[in-house]
Amino acid sequence: MPRKSNFIICMGVILLLPSLAFHLCAQSDYEGKIIKEIRFEGLKRTKEYIVTRELISRVGEPCLKENLDQEYQRIELLDVFSKIDINTQLDQDSVIVIYRFVETFPILPSISFKISDENGISAGGGLKSPNLLGKDIFFAGRVVAGGETEVEVWLENPWITGNHLGYKLEYYHRERDNLIGDFNESADEFYLRIGSYLGRKGRIGGSLEFLRVRSDRDSVTLSPDNSDKVSRVGVYLGFDSRDSFSDTQRGWWNEIAYTREIRFFENSSDFNQLDIDIRRYQPIPFWNRHTLALFSLLTLRTGEIGKEIAPWQQFGLGGTNTIRGWEFASRKGINQFINTAEYRVTVVRPSLLQLPFGIDYRGGLQLAVFGDAGIVWSDAAEFKDQNFIAGGGFGIRFLLPIFGMARVDFGWGQGGKGVFLHLGAFEKPLIARRRVR
Repeated sequence: MPRKSNFIICMGVILLLPSLAFHLCAQSDYEGKIIKEIRFEGLKRTKEYIVTRELISRVGEPCLKENLDQEYQRIELLDVFSKIDINTQLDQDSVIVIYRFVETFPILPSISFKISDENGISAGGGLKSPNLLGKDIFFAGRVVAGGETEVEVWLENPWITGNHLGYKLEYYHRERDNLIGDFNESADEFYLRIGSYLGRKGRIGGSLEFLRVRSDRDSVTLSPDNSDKVSRVGVYLGFDSRDSFSDTQRGWWNEIAYTREIRFFENSSDFNQLDIDIRRYQPIPFWNRHTLALFSLLTLRTGEIGKEIAPWQQFGLGGTNTIRGWEFASRKGINQFINTAEYRVTVVRPSLLQLPFGIDYRGGLQLAVFGDAGIVWSDAAEFKDQNFIAGGGFGIRFLLPIFGMARVDFGWGQGGKGVFLHLGAFEKPLIARRRVR
């Protein structure tokens, strides 16, 4: 699962983009032979059970290439290794399976940037650990200032017990100009997500959220004191068959989620929300390293603006994470439907880079052409063909751990506005989805 929002970049890493590839050795000569031994090499900080719980292969059972392929994908999705090799070694009539790893950095102080359509550039510093205590626990904390001021803390443990039962906890404090509501915003947000696997590819879980938003002017909040307190509870059901975290070539990532506003506080918002999120990665069979990525997000809400829904809770359509080639929040409404098609070419597959101070990092590079189309509406009568907006363009994708990717896009579509430069971190559908919170 991916892991932050907006455009955050460790400056030294971006300037020193890597060039290498993961490798999986699985010789068909050993197909079906009994596994005599399983060995691990390179686990300096990572606890061995972090790897063993992802394995399908067992001592005393046949060695199958299908299982080794799946294990490689599952271990790669941990996002704590810069390089993974799986090799087999013949020992008479049995097989020894050897897993070799190069671990990524344990803790990295970073210079962080946040670039948003609303507030421009903010800069600061922080600390990140993708493998805290060697247990695949992700921790990040940072402070940025400039276009906006933000303090954030993020803690994620993807597997505590059971079948990948884990949690994600986030806290944010923001001071910024909110362009959708046209006010100076001061906000605090707590977000907790708890989930588990259903089999290998199914996902199920729930979420809790508390959000406090303060405004410097009237008519933006539902509360007369210009301070809204919002509590939410949600459930979700998903399916994830992606083959990689940072260089996804094949698979689905789908989720349907229901969220209910809980009116613990007087004058707070009070509505139901349904999200249907579909993402497909389709390799092009006749061209290696070519992928077609298709994304669609539908968000439906009950209620009316100014009654059950605060004006600041509207969606803005247009900008880096919705419809590229349009100004931020060119259209506003309480429901949204966003669609994207991207044709990607992987120029440099994710590969290992050895940085100073013994830091092992990985990265790669993609080129892409894209098209976006979508609509926002508050009343059913507004859902019309002529209210859809669309944009297209081309861009560069820097494939990185933690972020998945950093994006530089050039888009056009809005009449009379020319070409827009869009900068973002993580995949576009991931950040588009975060806007529903």
